[in-house]
Amino acid sequence: LYSMKRILAFTLALLSFAVISLHAGSDRIIQLNQLPKAAQLFVTKYFAGRTVSLVKEDREFSGTTYDLTFSDGTEIEFDARGGWKEVDGKHTAIPTAFIPALITKTLQASHAGDAIVQIERKGRGYKVELSSGIEAYFNARLQLVRYDD
Repeated sequence: LYSMKRILAFTLALLSFAVISLHAGSDRIIQLNQLPKAAQLFVTKYFAGRTVSLVKEDREFSGTTYDLTFSDGTEIEFDARGGWKEVDGKHTAIPTAFIPALITKTLQASHAGDAIVQIERKGRGYKVELSSGIEAYFNARLQLVRYDD
């Protein structure tokens, strides 16, 4: 009787895990006005006049993220609260007004004329890709820590 209960409990646990797995990792297309307010404000402020072609909500075990794609190919990934995680211009310059000023100043000083085409929040810092293909990494204090190419 004891082992039968264990088998039943194990089977139920496995079944519930399978059901949860089916729901996790599900993308669904949503409207711009269904994004968290912070994300909507970000798009309105820094990407005014651009045409949105797709907005997706992505539910994972680690939480919900949102992916927005403009008609020019630029993509923005937002966290569950609407904060930007990554902005990718797909090798085209992106607006820089939302990027911490110390990062843009540092890059302008050493790479004048080299546009920022992607920025990503990485752990406690930032990864910035320039149009030349150089990747610059900044720590939480916005100090340049290394380059990759």
